[in-house]
Amino acid sequence: MWREFIFQRFLSRRGRVSAYFQSRGRLIAVGAAMGNVGLSHFWDAPYRPLFLAAALWALVSIAWWPLGVSLGLPKPGFTPLVLWHVHELIFGFFSVAIAGYVLTALPHWVCRPPEHGRILKVLVAFWVLSRLSMAMADRVPPLLLLSINSLFFVLLAALILYRTLSGRAFSKALFGVVVVMLGLADIIFLKVAKAGDVSGSLEIAHACLIGMALLVTVVGARLVPAFTESWRQHSGRSAGHAPASQLRAAAISAQILSLMAILMGWSDLAHAALVLSASLLCLVMARWQSLSTLANPLVAGLHFAFFWLPVGLALKGGLWLLSASYPLADAIHALTIGAISGLIMAISGRAACHGSGPQLQAIPSLSLAMALIWIATCLRLMAPLAAGYGTEVETAAATFWCAAWLSFLFGFRLALKEPTRRPVLSGKKPTPRDPERKRTA
Repeated sequence: MWREFIFQRFLSRRGRVSAYFQSRGRLIAVGAAMGNVGLSHFWDAPYRPLFLAAALWALVSIAWWPLGVSLGLPKPGFTPLVLWHVHELIFGFFSVAIAGYVLTALPHWVCRPPEHGRILKVLVAFWVLSRLSMAMADRVPPLLLLSINSLFFVLLAALILYRTLSGRAFSKALFGVVVVMLGLADIIFLKVAKAGDVSGSLEIAHACLIGMALLVTVVGARLVPAFTESWRQHSGRSAGHAPASQLRAAAISAQILSLMAILMGWSDLAHAALVLSASLLCLVMARWQSLSTLANPLVAGLHFAFFWLPVGLALKGGLWLLSASYPLADAIHALTIGAISGLIMAISGRAACHGSGPQLQAIPSLSLAMALIWIATCLRLMAPLAAGYGTEVETAAATFWCAAWLSFLFGFRLALKEPTRRPVLSGKKPTPRDPERKRTA
């Protein structure tokens, strides 16, 4: 009896979600016929305001510092400026991008309609308030600064945990735990920074970076091959290799070990685990046949962004262990720019790539943006090697970064105007392969 009850409850939820999307679809169709589909639907789905906020802040934060300040703009009110830069990219840009991804995937996990309307407005308002408080942090009382920066994480974590636990998606509740940990890290970072301990703040940031790389690995190592296989099936190409689930699990476990070792103060073990994880991820990627995706820029962008993940982990771990002359502070940009930002761009940009067919199609501005991010990564890593021209190369890298996000925003306008599509980040499921075609492929 209990099995029948659970099954009937599941069906009723699916029915409510289906009815919701059907009713939304009818309303959108009527609005489109009246020429009224546009920004009036901006708050209907989480990916619009949250991915837009992430892209805007990626652009504004770097355009302000270092580019704008070098041209005479007032400095952000948080000293030293490198800590403002680190804080805003981790707890500003990355956090709102993760919020956009999780809340976009949440309806599929719990079989409920997406968050919309007032709750999204409050969430974005808290995030904007945090950015404003950090811009003048030196004039804000420390307790008030900590409180303001906690609001976004508290609401986001509560929302994720409530939806996942009430929807019995217990494994997905871990994303809520991650948000809680990110919020706690933000508080600790600010307390240490306000106490004047710059090196301590940077150590916290490095621990956060490993955690970010872990989260990107967990999400990206599943999404990239899944999206790739979907494209291959839609386009009639032969299937790729079976997912390397054991290698992927081992790479994730090595990163978990690294994060735990960092927190325990075992730096050598932590960085050795990063090198191990990088090696395992290279083996995982070897099964993806990445070069075959060049025919589809939308899929290739995922592969080329993920490429920086093992590179960045290897550089961070290897340079620590070998005490090489290349600065570790520069090497981590392979992770921050290439892997993390690149994958955020490649995944969130898919929301603007819906066409008339079942398969997503890359728009030129997104393809250009992903290429520019790659160039920005290479330039930033070359800066320490450009004797006498390091500052100029860093400025060029920042310029390419800003150009990349400008190009992304130009293309993302389509996601703001078009009706909400489901699923948001992928096309329609491909039909099962024809056995006869599979034999001849």
